[in-house]
Amino acid sequence: MKKLALALVFLPLACNDAAPLNVPGPTVAHPAGASVESPRSAGAVATLARRNPSARVVAFRVVFDAGSADDPAGKEGLTELTASMTAKSGTKKLTFAELSRALYPMAAYVDVHVDRDQTVFSADIAAADLERFYPLLRDVILEPRLDDASFSRLKARQTSSLDDELKGADDETLGKEALEAAIYADHPYGHPTEGTDAGLASITLADVSAQRTRAFCKDRVTVGIAGAFPVGFDKTVARDLDALPACAGPRAGLPEPKKHHGLRVLLVDKPSADATAISMGFPTTMTRASDDFPAAYFFTSYVGLHRQSAGVLYNRLRERRGLNYGDYAYAEYFEQEGWTRFTLPNDARREQLVSIWLRPVKPANGLFALRGALYFWRKYVDEGVPDSEIARFGTFLSRYSSLEQQTESRRLGFALDDAHYRIPTPFLERMRAAWASLDSKKLAQVVARDLATRDMTIAIVTKDAAGLKKALVSGEKSPPTYDSPKPKEVTDEDKAIESMPLGIKAEDVTIVPIADLFAR
Repeated sequence: MKKLALALVFLPLACNDAAPLNVPGPTVAHPAGASVESPRSAGAVATLARRNPSARVVAFRVVFDAGSADDPAGKEGLTELTASMTAKSGTKKLTFAELSRALYPMAAYVDVHVDRDQTVFSADIAAADLERFYPLLRDVILEPRLDDASFSRLKARQTSSLDDELKGADDETLGKEALEAAIYADHPYGHPTEGTDAGLASITLADVSAQRTRAFCKDRVTVGIAGAFPVGFDKTVARDLDALPACAGPRAGLPEPKKHHGLRVLLVDKPSADATAISMGFPTTMTRASDDFPAAYFFTSYVGLHRQSAGVLYNRLRERRGLNYGDYAYAEYFEQEGWTRFTLPNDARREQLVSIWLRPVKPANGLFALRGALYFWRKYVDEGVPDSEIARFGTFLSRYSSLEQQTESRRLGFALDDAHYRIPTPFLERMRAAWASLDSKKLAQVVARDLATRDMTIAIVTKDAAGLKKALVSGEKSPPTYDSPKPKEVTDEDKAIESMPLGIKAEDVTIVPIADLFAR
């Protein structure tokens, strides 16, 4: 991964967008209202600051280029446990209970999120409480307690998250994790951030301490600060976090995902499943830094914008047919932030995937829903999106995308992602400019380059994997079962969907019992 190579960036109130990092040359005078950048001195902590004196909060996002892809073999889950121990074991001065009591009157928190390639520690604090809060955050990052009691508590919590929540109760997320396990077999992305049963069981407190030094080190961190902080405060934070250990060496590279032809299916056999959860997709070399990304993002949003009825899949599978709660498509890895409908910032990855996600459906309609998603995806891949639709949907998407950046923390998160990918133009500005000039010809060219593959991996969580495998390879029709009559235009379209050839052979389908998934 390319490292962020700079910088202290100071943005006055007149400028809300962070300027690019790693600008060479000496600092020069700038006219009033312009951003001021200074080169990073050797070994200094990379810092991105967005000062807004009129804000009432200060947002922190401390991002490490470290994630579950950095788990040592046999210690899967170590990075997430290390991050949890850092944020939730207390500090050398305060136990976790004492730290919680200190944060409570400020309505403050220190949250942590781990993905495959990045870990972010985040916090929002009322500007009036910054002086009291910051020393606590600093000590959490620099001097976590890492005690035996917290280790036992958090390791048990993470094991429960893997076995009781992910594998036991959350079939939607389980389907998406199973998809990544299938796409990234024998690859560092191939296990959930929670790890595996065997990996978690093998982790010791000494492993956590070693991983903190190895992965959460100075050369991998970028500190983001936004809101009403005092002038010069970002310099103080950079100096403080300079106490992080230096990284022992460069980060290990990633192998390419294994290739295959046609549709390949992983069936997770879960007898207790009440419904059938479906995820499908394929790896891509495209990232946000790619020239094609704005158009690819437009296309997947048109087909399946997350939790929005504007998407084709949502409209055709949920609204017209009532098959499930929602059906979505994504040009990059997507994780929803909390209970919102928006993407979680600072989940940047070195390798990406394009995916389609179907919220669980009745088992009787599982194969029809799969065919339906592929039918509409292929329809627009093959036939294209008309210029009139590009203009209509582009107007909506340009306005809707503003909702992604409603808070200081989210704007900061997007700016950090821009810096990570070395994108000089802010995300929304770049995307809107590309969409404004998009037409059916340009879109078709991007789709042909990046999205038109027929080589796709499918992961399905179901209670009768053997029966579904038989149906998949038989090639037989899969008519839907509805709770109420549907109009003729829908039932006519159903005839084309239910008989659509999939070309799946028995050797293309693997069944994994739920107990064996993520066991080791």
